[in-house]
Amino acid sequence: MTEQKKTAIAEEVEARVVDYLDAIKQLDLARMLDFWADTEGFVFAGDGSLVVGYEKYAAQLKDVIPKTTKVNNIEKKKPHIYVLAKDAVSYTMEYSWSMTMESGDTINAKGSWLYVFKKFDDTWRVVHSAGAHIYN
Repeated sequence: MTEQKKTAIAEEVEARVVDYLDAIKQLDLARMLDFWADTEGFVFAGDGSLVVGYEKYAAQLKDVIPKTTKVNNIEKKKPHIYVLAKDAVSYTMEYSWSMTMESGDTINAKGSWLYVFKKFDDTWRVVHSAGAHIYN
């Protein structure tokens, strides 16, 4: 694969992550769910536990997002993109965010995260995800 093609793929995936973060800022559940791949083998590994299966993870998002009243901020730092193939990419980053819940509590977190993307038709979606939240 040429460097030009790798760069073009990396730019597509970066745009996908930026759109996902925007969806979080807007609490747009439909756009957030579209980021994840509804496919066999989907795994979300966060904070020391595995959620196996898109439907189980989607159910968690569908539960927590309506209880979130505001995203105060969300930021990604130090993104690293590695093009594995024309239809597979790994993406790592550091992040920080703050959200206010309907209870009035504010939750702040930072950490690092890894996404493994696969291209389905013309859309990049995450098939595996792993990371940790450090709450403060």
